[in-house]
Amino acid sequence: MLFRKLKEENCFWSYDVSKMDSISDESLIEHVLLYLDIDDINKLFPLFGYKKVKRVWLDRVAPQGEMFRAFNILYAWYYFGAKRPEAYVKSIETRHLNRIMAA
Repeated sequence: MLFRKLKEENCFWSYDVSKMDSISDESLIEHVLLYLDIDDINKLFPLFGYKKVKRVWLDRVAPQGEMFRAFNILYAWYYFGAKRPEAYVKSIETRHLNRIMAA
């Protein structure tokens, strides 16, 4: 259902959707967090569990920087209980950049 909605919303604009029957759980979670609404995001937790959704958010969505910062601050506060969401998101972004620079 979420995969179909992502396709209908043209969220896979950079993919050859004619060859897509499915995507990985991680890609599905990432795309839902980036492109769909709160009702759809809420569906992720019963489907995949809190830990998996948070891991994908930490690894793939939160480090994306300024373009998605407002969303990430909301997610940090609303879904993941960050007491200081702006600082939390900034620390995730910084940690990600430090890993890239060290590689």
